[in-house]
Amino acid sequence: MPRWLGILGIVLVVLVGLGFAAVRHYLGREEVPEHSAYVLDFGEIRRLAGALPGPLPTAVNHEEIAVGSLPEGAVFAGKSLSAQHPMTHGAYQVVYPDGYLVIDSAFDADALHVMNPGVPFATKAWEAIQRALAGAKKIVITHEHPDHIGGIARFAEPEKLVGRLVLNKEQLGNGPALSLVKFPDALARAVTPIEYERYYPLAPGVVLIRSPGHTPGSQMVYVKLESGRELLFIGDVAWHMDQLRELWYRPRLVTDLFIGENRAQVLDEFRTLHDLPATEPAVVIVVSHDVDERKDLIARGVLGDHFQF
Repeated sequence: MPRWLGILGIVLVVLVGLGFAAVRHYLGREEVPEHSAYVLDFGEIRRLAGALPGPLPTAVNHEEIAVGSLPEGAVFAGKSLSAQHPMTHGAYQVVYPDGYLVIDSAFDADALHVMNPGVPFATKAWEAIQRALAGAKKIVITHEHPDHIGGIARFAEPEKLVGRLVLNKEQLGNGPALSLVKFPDALARAVTPIEYERYYPLAPGVVLIRSPGHTPGSQMVYVKLESGRELLFIGDVAWHMDQLRELWYRPRLVTDLFIGENRAQVLDEFRTLHDLPATEPAVVIVVSHDVDERKDLIARGVLGDHFQF
């Protein structure tokens, strides 16, 4: 056998080996740390939830604008990239006796169809979210991605959101994300961002919780209702509750190359949220894009399936 053919064979074996290693690295499942540096101090969170005067909220509603999808392997590392995993998109309304606040704002039909061409878009739900933005006492987002901030960016009279839209410093400072959704410059200049290290009391019964990693400005939203029920809106730390239950994270192909996550931070949050039901069984973790959980929470009366005015 010619020497060069032997060398070529060795090179091919190395390349194939590197290919498998790359596939494993970018698409394979990764262990979540046994211990987490990310702490949720519910004693302090509950204290802050009662720190502001006024009645507690009475209900939380969800308005769904669409059910899109992502490849299953983009949600659960190592699974099929050809099978599709459903993803609900929408926004939340926290209802008080004298008004309401809004968490997230979904995105419009054009942005939806960039991700999922041809998926049905619920125009009435979009109109309800836009109406809610117009009348909300306060508006917050879990993070600065188009499917959460896009409805705010498309609001017809952005100047009317000034004084009610609450963005943290990292959200407002995420120029590429705001540029992607064409966030109105005048609105960005008019918003005075909040700054906080761990927790921020937003309204009676509502506390913002810093959870950077998915984006620099990611935050969770804790809500305590008049009934005593507690909900924790985690944004996109996970896309489905099974990810948390089974400690099954997204692949590096998605987190590193497409989203640009701080993977270590999110893995820490994964572990903490996985462990949470054992220490705080009363707290309902709400995942933004989980179709199955949404149906269950609505069936149990934890969430209303439409906004109320």
